[in-house]
Amino acid sequence: MGSGDKEIYGSSINFTGSQPYAPTYHVVAGMLEKDKQNPNIYDPKKGYFHNPTAIPLRDAIENNQIIFKGEQMTGTMIYVLTEDDEIIIGERYNPNRNEARCPHPTLIGGKNPTVKCAGIMKFDKGKILSANISSGHYKPNAESLAKVYDVFRKICETNPDVFHEDFKWRH
Repeated sequence: MGSGDKEIYGSSINFTGSQPYAPTYHVVAGMLEKDKQNPNIYDPKKGYFHNPTAIPLRDAIENNQIIFKGEQMTGTMIYVLTEDDEIIIGERYNPNRNEARCPHPTLIGGKNPTVKCAGIMKFDKGKILSANISSGHYKPNAESLAKVYDVFRKICETNPDVFHEDFKWRH
């Protein structure tokens, strides 16, 4: 489930650098063109497949814990922040070919999935430990992480213990 796995993604994808700050981000042109050449990721008629493990973060919260597939979430997952301020998380799982890539746009699917932010979230024993902007497909600007933190603040209002004690976003 690890993200940024060089065995799957290869060292040619640059997770550093970002696009200029914008309210929303489209898949960067080079990645979209690469994906369009791969029928396991992109269908010319439908666009990106929809990752079957994708779930809204709010739907994964049970008793102040992140529960995924019936267990406390521990490890990393990819995420996107949608235009509707919904955080969607999921594993890097490609149902078309298990060892194939599974990029961030698959959390939404479609021809031109647009997000406010994207990256990797880390979890420890059902608690959110961190979030970053590591997405080679969207390359969001670091300023966009503030939008994710705004959603976290709303989650914290009703589920204050869902965040790991070592997560520094509130400080």
